Amino acid sequence: MDSIDYNILKLLKNDGRISHEKIAQVVKLSRPAVRSRIVAMEQAGIIEGYSTLVNYDAFGFNIRVFVYVKVMNMSYKNVIRAIYDAVPNQLMIEEYFRISGEWCILLHVMCHSQENITTFVDEILRIESVVATNTVFIFKS
Repeated sequence: MDSIDYNILKLLKNDGRISHEKIAQVVKLSRPAVRSRIVAMEQAGIIEGYSTLVNYDAFGFNIRVFVYVKVMNMSYKNVIRAIYDAVPNQLMIEEYFRISGEWCILLHVMCHSQENITTFVDEILRIESVVATNTVFIFKS
């Protein structure tokens, strides 16, 4: 990878729908050269895909929380699967992380109400191997 590839990645990161033509203008290459570089980065696994940014506030998911989960044993895959099975319709897990330290799993969750998060945390605590949770409400991001 060279500086042109890094610039292409920055442009794509800021706008995944930017045209190859616009990228070509910015990095001062031909459109086919830009396309070749992007295809090469996709094939190399540098670019894994393209995604959509969602405005969760627009459809009522205006409460955001981090839920820390402590697990008793090493069955993380089973616990994560059980957590996703416990998600009600009024709640979304934006992302999850396996983390180090006192806590084992960190969930970034959006929901409609405090009642939704309370119900969800109660369901998590019913999962075998889950020892404890800690919920942190996000005021502003």
